[in-house]
Order: sequence, then C-alpha cells, then structure tokens
Amino acid sequence: NPTVRSFEQAMIELEGADHSPYESAQYAMLARVIAVLCRSYPHLTPDRVVGHSDIAPGRKSDPGPAFDWPRLRSLVQFELEVAPT
Repeated sequence: NPTVRSFEQAMIELEGADHSPYESAQYAMLARVIAVLCRSYPHLTPDRVVGHSDIAPGRKSDPGPAFDWPRLRSLVQFELEVAPT
C-alpha cells in the first residue's frame, strides 16, 4: 500500500530572473499576500515560506540569489504586526 501524504501549499509566481533584482512593488505585494495567508492559515508562519529552489534543489533555481529574503520577511512581519487586517 502506498503511503498517502497530504500537502498544503500555495505557490506564488513572481516575474523575474535569478540574478536580476526584484522590484519594490513585488516585495510589497508578496508580503501582503503572505500576510493574508498567514492570517487565514494559522499553521503558516513567515519562516515556513520558501523558494522553488528549496523545494526542488538542483532542478529549480528561482527566486535566485537576487531575491532579498530578509527584506521580504521584514515586510511580512510589518504586514502582520502593523498593517490593518
């Protein structure tokens, strides 16, 4: 009997390239979307947000080294703590 696993995931695509900086508007909107998801799904926390490259290493490289993870996490925290719900 195969083991059946249940995975809950939301995949959000950004327009960009591995070595090109992402736009401020992309970080801002992504942070808002992640905050909405975190509020809707309490088991989802900002530290559980990962890139395609984390899920399929060696096969996928996005969002790439140009993606500013600390910036995104800071914006998500702001959205969760300060921004209105």
